[in-house]
Order: sequence, then structure tokens, then C-alpha cells
Amino acid sequence: MPGIQLTAMKTEYKLRLTIRHILRVLGISMVLPFFIWLAIGWLPGIPSIIEVFGVTDLKIPTGIVIAGLLLAAIGFEDF
Repeated sequence: MPGIQLTAMKTEYKLRLTIRHILRVLGISMVLPFFIWLAIGWLPGIPSIIEVFGVTDLKIPTGIVIAGLLLAAIGFEDF
């Protein structure tokens, strides 16, 4: 029976690594477009985030970025 238990542990470990990898990729992919837009928005002719959303609606991209950073942090955590 030790072989079965060891196999189950390996499967659980692989599942955790897969979940962590998915969370990393999802979190970074949620954040990256806004960071790129922030940098490109300083160029003339490209509308900035504030021009598109306005100051009062800036909470929409902010919420997406915070959620993405939270997912990425969970994905990079050693649990």
C-alpha cells in the first residue's frame, strides 16, 4: 500500500503545481495590459487610462489590476 499512497501524494503535488501555474499566468495576464497601457499612455496621441475611464471610473481597471496581483501572489506563494 505505500506505493499507492506515494502515487496519490505525487498526483496531489502535480495538481498543486498546475493550479499555481494557472494562477500565475492568469494573474500576470490580467495585470500586464494595464501596465503596458500606463507606459504607452504617456506618449502623445495615445489616450491614457484616466482619459478613457475618467477619475471617478478609475476603480474598474484598478480592481482588475488588484485582482490580478492577488492571483499572481497566490500563484507564487509556497503552500
